[in-house]
Amino acid sequence: MNQETIQIETIQIETIQIETILVVGAAGNNGIAAIEALVNQNSSQIKVRAGVRSADKAAQLKTRFPAIDTVLFNLDEPATLKAAFEGVSKVYIVPGNVENRAQHAKSAIDTAVAAGTVKHVVLLSVVGAEWEAILFAKQFREAEKYLEASGLPWTHLRTIWFQDNFFGWADGIKNGTLYFGIRDGKLAPLNVKDIGEAAAVILTTDGHTGKAYNLTGPELLSGDDIAAIFARATGHAVAYVSPDVNSTYESLTGAGWPVWQAKGLLELFEVFASNQAAVVTPDGEALLGRPLTRLEDYISANKAAFI
Repeated sequence: MNQETIQIETIQIETIQIETILVVGAAGNNGIAAIEALVNQNSSQIKVRAGVRSADKAAQLKTRFPAIDTVLFNLDEPATLKAAFEGVSKVYIVPGNVENRAQHAKSAIDTAVAAGTVKHVVLLSVVGAEWEAILFAKQFREAEKYLEASGLPWTHLRTIWFQDNFFGWADGIKNGTLYFGIRDGKLAPLNVKDIGEAAAVILTTDGHTGKAYNLTGPELLSGDDIAAIFARATGHAVAYVSPDVNSTYESLTGAGWPVWQAKGLLELFEVFASNQAAVVTPDGEALLGRPLTRLEDYISANKAAFI
């Protein structure tokens, strides 16, 4: 009798590992830009969790990005963070515009350590943080150093003046004047959407651990250059005026800026005025694989806000 050999095929089913990425500070412009970039990847292996302070903000984000999860916590109350970090594998920390932002970042880092599942933390920071020469740099470097000492794999995403900040100068521009206290200095304004896309790349690809990326815009611009961009975009004359320090301070505090933040901005303006930040870095283009957004293109696309 012939004996037949029956071969049984073993089929291995690969389990798809879904990574939960928590965005801390998700309701601000940078948080939203990162969420948008992550969602646009349309990856079945990523789940985005947006951490916000208010139910209204959570609802707005959920309406805009139905596929994400939202979670409420208060960075001033660290005990409220624990549930948000459950099952999280990666975290993007966007410190808010508050005086104790370093402490906020520390609370998020402590919770990430305690969660036991986090394998990468990306921290939004500022170009020049390592020098700790001005208030903003000191705040962000305090957070950076705490993250470096936490034992968690980390990446710093250091950024410079946002192109989007010029919406705060819209009233003057509408009336024909850009009041911007950088004297004859130059800077390379950076687009927030580009920052979000860079954050998404770092959060979803390998090779970024232990690195500090310095992102600037693609071109150095003076105050006159920026005013000329607004003039071309709006079709009306825009003059550049660099007010003195006292005038800028009074304007900022009169508009409701906290004293600490107004003083911090004056320090930053002095950095720009003295050309200490007059640099265009290659990091952003290397991360995105494309040129970064020019200020002229961004303002042209949003010119209605300045007319």
